[in-house]
Amino acid sequence: MFTKSTKDLMRGISLYHVWLHQAYHEISSKYKRTVLGSIWISGAMVATSLALGVVMGGIQHQNLPDVLPYVMAGILAFTLSGTYILNDAPEVYISSSNIIKNHAYPYTFYSFESVTRTFIIFLHNIVAFFIAMLILQRLAFPNWTLFIGLVVVYVNSFLWGTISSMLAARFRDLRFLLPFLQQMIFFLTPVFWQPQHMTGWRAAIIQFNPFFGLTELIRAPLLGHMPSILAWEQASISLGLGFIVWILAFGHYRGKIAFWI
Repeated sequence: MFTKSTKDLMRGISLYHVWLHQAYHEISSKYKRTVLGSIWISGAMVATSLALGVVMGGIQHQNLPDVLPYVMAGILAFTLSGTYILNDAPEVYISSSNIIKNHAYPYTFYSFESVTRTFIIFLHNIVAFFIAMLILQRLAFPNWTLFIGLVVVYVNSFLWGTISSMLAARFRDLRFLLPFLQQMIFFLTPVFWQPQHMTGWRAAIIQFNPFFGLTELIRAPLLGHMPSILAWEQASISLGLGFIVWILAFGHYRGKIAFWI
């Protein structure tokens, strides 16, 4: 079981030059012959952040320049973990079914390509983030932990994203259930609201929400701060548990993926 998983993983890593090119090509080809090109990638993120910033700023009686950096960084960070695992990953194997049935690529190849595509979009959006912070005069030098956080979130998204892809391939209802859960978790995660507003039994939403830790690992450094101890603990637990589940599930069921799709 462990050998099958690691062999597939090593083969997938060895094809890095292919899935890197494929991830970039898929994004660039989508905006081919458009006037604004890849600027459209950041458009939705900026518009959503601005709308939430205006609303939350009014509710919390904060100025837009004060609340917008937190909201925008939160959306950027949540996209790398929650949005990918629950919304994008379920489609990975199903959408690649024709290629899987006709080519001998390792299954991790498709997961690497999908996760990398999400991170390339993040790089597009982070440019828009820094430009917005410069305009708002809220630009802060990112904390050095950002690089560690990106690695942790990438590996975590790969592990849990692969599991999500397998489950959705086997149980097709999950293609619709997981994106629905993603919308719920987005609102239950402090992406645009402050964690300290949750008191009493509602504090459990923070304590037992792994997406809070993964989001905070990216957002806090972007705003120039160190992530909290709780964020590191949650991310570490998610990473360790994800590796164990991935080894067991992927090693045992990888041979059935082609039949499920």
